[in-house]
Amino acid sequence: MQVRGLALNARQQVFGGDTGSGEFRDTSGDTVDQALRQAFRALDHGLYQESRGLAQSVLIAAKASMDLHLEAKALACLAHCDRVTQRLRRSSETARRAAQLFQRVGDTEGETMALNTLCHACMLLGRNDEAVEAAMLSVTLCDATSPTPTTVVAHNGLGMAHCWSGNFEKADASLETAIHLAARCVRPMSPYQPKLNQLWVEAARLADARYQTGAMPSLKRMSALVRECRRLERSGDELTFMPGMLPIARTISVSMKGLYSAWQGAIDNARIYADRAIGSLGGTMTWLDALVRWVLAELAWAQGDWEGTEAAFVEMRNCASAVEHEQLACLAQLLLIQVFELQGKTAMAQLEARSLRARERRMSAESMNGREAVVKWQLGARQSERHLEQALMASKQFERWSFEDALTGIANRRRFEQALAERLPTSVAASRPLTVAMVDLDHFKAVNDTYTHQVGDRVLKTVATVMASSIRENDLAARLAGDEFVVLFSDADADAAAEICGRIRDAVAGFDWDSIANGLHVTVSIGVSQAVAGDTVETILHRSDKSMYTVKPGWVPTSLAELAG
Repeated sequence: MQVRGLALNARQQVFGGDTGSGEFRDTSGDTVDQALRQAFRALDHGLYQESRGLAQSVLIAAKASMDLHLEAKALACLAHCDRVTQRLRRSSETARRAAQLFQRVGDTEGETMALNTLCHACMLLGRNDEAVEAAMLSVTLCDATSPTPTTVVAHNGLGMAHCWSGNFEKADASLETAIHLAARCVRPMSPYQPKLNQLWVEAARLADARYQTGAMPSLKRMSALVRECRRLERSGDELTFMPGMLPIARTISVSMKGLYSAWQGAIDNARIYADRAIGSLGGTMTWLDALVRWVLAELAWAQGDWEGTEAAFVEMRNCASAVEHEQLACLAQLLLIQVFELQGKTAMAQLEARSLRARERRMSAESMNGREAVVKWQLGARQSERHLEQALMASKQFERWSFEDALTGIANRRRFEQALAERLPTSVAASRPLTVAMVDLDHFKAVNDTYTHQVGDRVLKTVATVMASSIRENDLAARLAGDEFVVLFSDADADAAAEICGRIRDAVAGFDWDSIANGLHVTVSIGVSQAVAGDTVETILHRSDKSMYTVKPGWVPTSLAELAG
């Protein structure tokens, strides 16, 4: 094949002689750029091993010449190869290393693309917080006033990260931004990729709503998105994907149309699209095999074939697990639980729910490990005088990280502590009251254990929304960690803050929690503390925390000091 020959030729240009000699010749200029272009071009032709081998060759050459920028480019190519071939854990680690090197050498565009690959790998692995954070940093690095294809890709990635985090509204908004930016590029880009992803988001939203309510919502928006994608496909404007991604997009397209047809009750059309989806699969199993099983399951469901539905969802779960697509595996398990419940198979539904909770715990642990890796890299940079410049650049990069909590959308701990530290001295000096309220969900562990972590996440997002809508314009609501929230009240003494906190407590208790899960009930405990002279962030938070525990259900003081509060 022509691409195979070009890849071999490019590798020989980098190393000299045959590809087995290992002799380094030249890694600068057009030779290396050509080698990496051939690696990406090989992906478009399905030559995954050739592509990865060529990128590995460039990586070896870069290390031999101690060229950090070239090393970053080779790592980014390898990460993308692994992303396309579903080696997601390897892709995430390689992409992180590439982003760090791009940041060190000051290549913002390269860092942005590496972060996009990191986001994609993490979100499929179920490491949602890590994925959203990488995507938000990627977006922050871009200049939206002069959009480029990289800017479009960054917003597209943020949209999908929000989707897999369960925030469908933010997902759709980010993808709409990507579509708008695509039209504003110097050479306008096709909106097909973010538009197709909007179709995916809508399908995920509908499946989630059906699981939560037991009924399929209106298909009106999905119908409009199907028509728009079909129009772009017929115009040929969809042919502008990243290397290796166009075949994936085609399978996604026919699969989404198959889901829509099945949900619409158009069985014949659903069969046609299901057959096309099956025909689009390659010889090697990928996450697309799991996606096609979803279409087959919905087709069987629409025909009342419960045995076929169960079998297809089990295959979907197993395929997704085999290729590390934890998110699709979770979706398969949720839908399988619903199918079991509809048939009255309570024991099987409970067994699948326990398996799902175990999967969610593993995903959470992996996400924590990924974050620890970033922290260790940063600490290592700071501990070495030789890497002082690197540490300074890294600190600037962290300044760019979002102040928004990835799950709930309100401020995160870093934003809250910064705001409190800024306002404390001014408040005390000017005699302007400043009050902090600690908000903690009661018995939240039982919610996760009883209803799964997905329901727990929905509870956290709902509580955050209630808090944000109950406070004043100049107040700040934030999520500290887990089920702990906090509110910073400016120009409010303890009595005024307590009145607002009462509204928050009543609004949470009065929310229709059955709309999320039958039998669910959520309450919060709130402790209030007003700032005094000499207070620090730590001392006022500590007093608020102690105050909160005195009103917690079942609280018993263990000492006179605690009783005094």
